[in-house]
Amino acid sequence: MTTMATSVAATPVSAPRRDSVKRPAIRPPKFADKFALLDFEADPFPVISMFAPPAPLSLDDVAIAVRGQDLRTRQIRWRDIDGLHVYEQVAPLVCQIFNWYEIARWRGVLLCDFIERAGLDVPPDGFLSFHSGDGEYFETLALHEALDRRTMLAFGLDGEALPHEYGGPLRLVVPFLQGYKSVKWLTRIEAFQHDPAGIKRLLGQSKTGALGRAWLDRLGIVPPEAPAATRAQAAG
Repeated sequence: MTTMATSVAATPVSAPRRDSVKRPAIRPPKFADKFALLDFEADPFPVISMFAPPAPLSLDDVAIAVRGQDLRTRQIRWRDIDGLHVYEQVAPLVCQIFNWYEIARWRGVLLCDFIERAGLDVPPDGFLSFHSGDGEYFETLALHEALDRRTMLAFGLDGEALPHEYGGPLRLVVPFLQGYKSVKWLTRIEAFQHDPAGIKRLLGQSKTGALGRAWLDRLGIVPPEAPAATRAQAAG
């Protein structure tokens, strides 16, 4: 991928400094024993993985499988992507389930730019699924969430290459939703008319990926507004 000039994302999320975070506030849920990896002493933020992490890759070796409404899967090699602008964004990563948050400086490309470059055909009120290289984990976003300019494909963290334990070389970052929506070790993106639901909801570990009002107010996060059709789907 050609190196681009870096600029600040158009709608960065404002948040307090990292030194205001209180890790002793972590409250593991009853299903914490289901996770393959939990390290709350790690820096710059905890290492959490439901499933065993995949083998490490270099960014140049990443290939993302994409499938739109045409139901044809295509492999897009990261090293072949050219011309996408690189952004930096300072934003919180909030794990509402474990009751913690950290502030990170992410570097990457906007998901909306990648979707356009990939020519991914998504229904106007549709959804996208994002799959992890661990072969098990996946989560979903409504199209309006995917197109929000805070949603990134990140390959950098705090001025360095994104470490493997935090989803490197490439992960999804969605700072206005619960952290589990920010899928690590990204390898696949698929489009759907209806929400296929993410693994957290399928396992009964979370009713919604939305952040609670207390977190939104505390961190000054304003979620994108859903179109009427998407709200109707969510209502059932």
